[in-house]
Amino acid sequence: MSTLGNELLRFINQLREADVRVSIAETIDAMNAIAAAGLERTPMREALAATLIKDEDDRHIFDEIFAIFFASGRQHTDDGRRKPGDHSSAAPGAGNVESESPRTAREDKRPSESANQNREPPEESQNGRASEIDEPRGSESSKHQEDSAGAANESEEAGLDKHDGSQSGQRAQLNKILRTPFEQYSDLEYDQARDALAPIARRFRVRLGRRLKMARRGRLDFRRTIRSSIQRGGTLSDLHFRARRPRHIDLLIVADISGSVRYSSTLMLELIAGAADFFRRVRSFVFVDRIAEAEFEGRHLVMTPPLDLYARSDFGRVLGELWERRGELLNRASVLVIMGDGRNNRRPARADLIREMARTCRAVIWLIPEERERWGTGDSAIFQYAREVSALVASRNLRELEDALLKVA
Repeated sequence: MSTLGNELLRFINQLREADVRVSIAETIDAMNAIAAAGLERTPMREALAATLIKDEDDRHIFDEIFAIFFASGRQHTDDGRRKPGDHSSAAPGAGNVESESPRTAREDKRPSESANQNREPPEESQNGRASEIDEPRGSESSKHQEDSAGAANESEEAGLDKHDGSQSGQRAQLNKILRTPFEQYSDLEYDQARDALAPIARRFRVRLGRRLKMARRGRLDFRRTIRSSIQRGGTLSDLHFRARRPRHIDLLIVADISGSVRYSSTLMLELIAGAADFFRRVRSFVFVDRIAEAEFEGRHLVMTPPLDLYARSDFGRVLGELWERRGELLNRASVLVIMGDGRNNRRPARADLIREMARTCRAVIWLIPEERERWGTGDSAIFQYAREVSALVASRNLRELEDALLKVA
């Protein structure tokens, strides 16, 4: 396989490490696309993106990896050789190599040109290559320039390798934190998850905005289309569509922040806070043994009134407080999202209140961050609640949490 083919396979392997799905057929298409588009940077990038990227959400990952993998500060001549005098380094501390002044270049060029005119063509060496023309002895500046360019080239390649390695390490760390279950989080892993939340929140807003975006027209109105075609002898020349009604969703979040699920609940609330503009109204509440309204100020969760985080969970009491405020919180456009493990310390579950709320609002979605093997064990009342909710969705890590929140919309 050619050098270009090997480099392309290395690039595709980096895409796969970043969770971008690339099949063998798409790899072959990418090679054919480069052969047709050429090696100029912009056409090559667009050709690779067209053949390798199936989901628009992966385009920003492709652009980042492409910019890192094909980064280069070299300038080339028409025959592909590097210009030693025109070289910029991407390595830290390496600057541009200064070229000779125009006056010095003209003075050095005159004797060199006359010498080259009187000199015979170079003889071929034993390896079949033309021997290099000897430079004048006085051209020490050109030797110093080439040495500087070579040193800058080495420092640039070292800097690029170091940068590429750090980027690969960051991607591996991001993929690890996306798949780590919330119940295995330590304080350090929680801080890493919050640092990795920015690209996840950006992707979540893009995907949510695409789902909630108003279409120009609704589904095909078959009856009106057939009636219109009868006037033209049965020819379906005019298609009639139903009007698309806007989707107004009021989101009500109720999250358990007791010790067992506080990491998952806090990350979910922060994700929702970044996408609040896509809903007509968003109300967020947190609870342990009673309910409190929550919001983010400077990436810090603020509760009104403050809750005792060491109290014993009592979801039945929380449901009672929500039911008393149903007039201001619930309507036919409301979606109630509950995050918790359903562990109620063997107190009354009050699942009948969730049944009444489901009749009042649009849907009730329960997100559970606990592994499936532990559902219904010990003091868990999750199966009592599962019979009354619209959907019970597992949300054990950040990736599952993002997919679960998209199902809400």
